[in-house]
Amino acid sequence: MKPWWQIAIPHKDIREGRIGDFAADLRSIMEGKASLEYVDSETFFKRTHPTKGLKNIVKDVLLTLAGKEEKGKVIQLQTPFGGGKTHALVYLYHLFKGEFTPTEDIKEILKECGLKEIPKAKVAVFVGTVPDPLKGKTPWGEIAEQLGTYELVKEHDEKRITPGREILEKILSRNEPTLLLIDEITEYVVKAKEFEDEIFAFCQELTETVSKSLTRCVLVCTLPSSAPYGERGERVLSQLQKIFGRMQLIYTPVEGEEIYEIIRKRLFEDLGKVSDHEAVATEYFELYQRLGEEVPSETREIHYKEKIKKSYPFHPELINILFERWGAIPSFQRTRGVLRLLAEIVADLFKRQDPSPLIQPANVNLSNSRIRRMFIEHIGEVFESVLASDIVGDDARTVKMD
Repeated sequence: MKPWWQIAIPHKDIREGRIGDFAADLRSIMEGKASLEYVDSETFFKRTHPTKGLKNIVKDVLLTLAGKEEKGKVIQLQTPFGGGKTHALVYLYHLFKGEFTPTEDIKEILKECGLKEIPKAKVAVFVGTVPDPLKGKTPWGEIAEQLGTYELVKEHDEKRITPGREILEKILSRNEPTLLLIDEITEYVVKAKEFEDEIFAFCQELTETVSKSLTRCVLVCTLPSSAPYGERGERVLSQLQKIFGRMQLIYTPVEGEEIYEIIRKRLFEDLGKVSDHEAVATEYFELYQRLGEEVPSETREIHYKEKIKKSYPFHPELINILFERWGAIPSFQRTRGVLRLLAEIVADLFKRQDPSPLIQPANVNLSNSRIRRMFIEHIGEVFESVLASDIVGDDARTVKMD
């Protein structure tokens, strides 16, 4: 079998060992300070696999802003940290603000919505991780300023007092169709102890205004599925869930085996011929049949052959270990964490021209300091000595045993 790198070609930055952190930041994107794959709409769409959940979000937003149907006017994206929430917001941001030639995926979504083009809409963004609650603008100040109506809330913004529904209606009705994107509001409220009640009141007024008073306006907000900010964070998240939960659709951007395609599209510019993937999957499947009880029963079932094809050039077990088992580690950010680690692994193996037909758990090079450091970050410093004595280097116990 051919080595995987003779079939699947990583993106240039990965081939050259320039690994980003795969952390989308809407504020940095708006200001043009993020990496090219996030700032440039064309590049972003080429590297993004539209999952079923993401497509449903986009369809609801398109139909509402086009005035065809009032689908989800208040949409909450809720996943564990690193689960694709912000990436979904970035997708919507580029869809309505960016300059790009529609991809086949976007054309298909438009067709399913009965639309010939993306409707024009004003977009306002608030990112809770960036502003200083005591110095920067409030969420209502940020949104109003971006929509060109800051004078309506100037006093409320400066005094940290939420505007009432009448003012919000004026701001939004003047700008319909309007898309509001709110990211990391939980973190913002946790930091804004002095006026958290005003933020809760604003969120309630905003959700009701969007849901009941406007027709071509959509609010998309991200909330984590659990709060990593201690007891106070849990209380804040619970309150926000109650506010948004009264009139929302909840979407999960990434589900199940969709992670395979997300990873492949983000890390590889060319995956090669499907027939090559099929050949590798067949070889592995036949090997597992011969090994019988020596391998897990799942690997001998016909559906596992399909999993190998879907995850190529990775062995599905490597992705499953990272996404499912490592996903339970609080510090490991699911999709983002998997992408970062796999990018480092791919870069290392590509540089060394590893001969393996698939990238398997056994191929992870823990002698690579960057890869090893990422492991230690999540499993704990105590395992540094274990790796050094048992796994890494020519004098490691496992090497001597082999």
